[in-house]
Amino acid sequence: MTSREWKPGNIYGQDTEPDYSILSYTWGRFEIADGPRLHINGIDWPVPPIDGSHFTVADLTRLLEYAMLKYEYIWIDIACIDQKREKIKMQEVGRQASIFKGARQAYVWLNKNEPEELDRYMQDLNRCGYSFAQGTIDASQAVEQMFTSISHILQDPWFSSLWTLQESVLQRHAILLNKRGEPVTAPGPWAGESDSCQLIDISGACALARSFTDQALQGYVGANQEGSLSLQSERLQSLRTIIDESGVDFMLCPNPNIQYAAARFRKTSHSEDRIYAIMQVYGYRLGNSAASAENLQPFDLEDLELQFLQTLASQSVVLSQTFQHLKLPEAGQSWCITNYIRVPKRLHNIIIHDQFVTSACTITVRKKNKAYFKGTGCPLHEIFSFWKSRSQQTVTWLGKAADAPSDLKQRHAFFGTGSYGRSRYFKEAKQGIFMDCDDSMSFEWPPDTAVLDDSSEPLIECRIPELMHASDAQQAIEESILIKHCNKSPSVLYLGRAKHIESMDIALILVREDTVDSGLESVKTDKWRRIGVCFWNIEGGLVDNIAKLLQPLEGRFG
Repeated sequence: MTSREWKPGNIYGQDTEPDYSILSYTWGRFEIADGPRLHINGIDWPVPPIDGSHFTVADLTRLLEYAMLKYEYIWIDIACIDQKREKIKMQEVGRQASIFKGARQAYVWLNKNEPEELDRYMQDLNRCGYSFAQGTIDASQAVEQMFTSISHILQDPWFSSLWTLQESVLQRHAILLNKRGEPVTAPGPWAGESDSCQLIDISGACALARSFTDQALQGYVGANQEGSLSLQSERLQSLRTIIDESGVDFMLCPNPNIQYAAARFRKTSHSEDRIYAIMQVYGYRLGNSAASAENLQPFDLEDLELQFLQTLASQSVVLSQTFQHLKLPEAGQSWCITNYIRVPKRLHNIIIHDQFVTSACTITVRKKNKAYFKGTGCPLHEIFSFWKSRSQQTVTWLGKAADAPSDLKQRHAFFGTGSYGRSRYFKEAKQGIFMDCDDSMSFEWPPDTAVLDDSSEPLIECRIPELMHASDAQQAIEESILIKHCNKSPSVLYLGRAKHIESMDIALILVREDTVDSGLESVKTDKWRRIGVCFWNIEGGLVDNIAKLLQPLEGRFG
């Protein structure tokens, strides 16, 4: 095998912009001081030797020979980047997104499980998903059957590297290869044109199992008389933890904060790689990987984190705040995205591109504990009042729908005329709060179970008690939030509008921080602490109703 040097114009040897494959695998933690090395012609550096218990030279050679059957060229980092030449290495790190997205075919090398076992695990996952879709098994049966397969697959070291987490986003349809370098296969009625399994098959199975697990744990009485968790509940919680720590249950969700949250569970060889190995899911080139970097600078992790935060806040205020804190932020950093966050499912489709997000305020970052905002906002109780009015209107409208005929055709005509000319009414009425560090104070209204198509569901009126109960619960939470922060001017800062798949307005929930003057009295300041994020779906005249509430609001984050 020969490595051909890149030349301007994407020329390699005699070929211009050749089609190529790319390999995603993990090796950095398994490098050894000396040992057998892959021999590559055309390079002037030694390929790093790898611990044979992870993979051998013969294993890698066999895999590359297979991958190159389809395209003559393949990109593999140890043969294309001199790991000892830092400047060249960092330039390539900054090009990872374009390199991966430019590949005609990507491969993921899973080399822990035996090939036959890996095939069987993938077969089981696909069968479970297919059987559930066909209605032959229920959710509890599916999650139980998927437990063993997911647990074993995610034990592969590939799922513990931060670099491969980034690569999984850049090439979601990568073909899975086993330790012999052969495609992982799972033939069956669920397979398309090929029996070969892709990375997104694992992602989809994990997303499905995660959903099933959440449902089971919510409705499961998991305590015995001593108050300890039952074995079944512990098993479900274990599966959920395994999936969360892998970070691969993202399917096609475009919000990169999902991967940023999962990054805390992934491993890197160098602390700076906590940013370098994930920044490309946002499309960023930071530190020494920046295209404008001529000379290497001594960037440490703190420097890189600040660059990341400044870039994110300047390019997309909305994306920079669409998450939930899982642990109390340090002083002055309530605005600051960290690895200790989660992205609620309702916010999974927030995307970084300008055409899908409209920012309505600015966040200026000086330091991690010194950031300023400027935009519009209003007292939190005014948003709550608006939501309450909308909830009541929805329930009232639904009560009138009791006059609708039961015949589906007649019903469709009924809902398509006059005041009933809305389809999927509940979807439009979505609103909710995700409080930082406190899920018990978070809610969405109406609940997902009530999101149905009014015009084709004869029994939708039966949801009125459910919606009223959910509305009462929402108002109780709202009152608790206002009472808890009554002396801190609870307010919302309008961030802007997300328009990808589902249109929604998004705002921060802020409380004003107090300072003590001469130890005698509490004085209001311009410091505000973020305590959560809220959203609402609006259409037509409702935009004007919200706009009337908003007034200029600026200050510093506490």
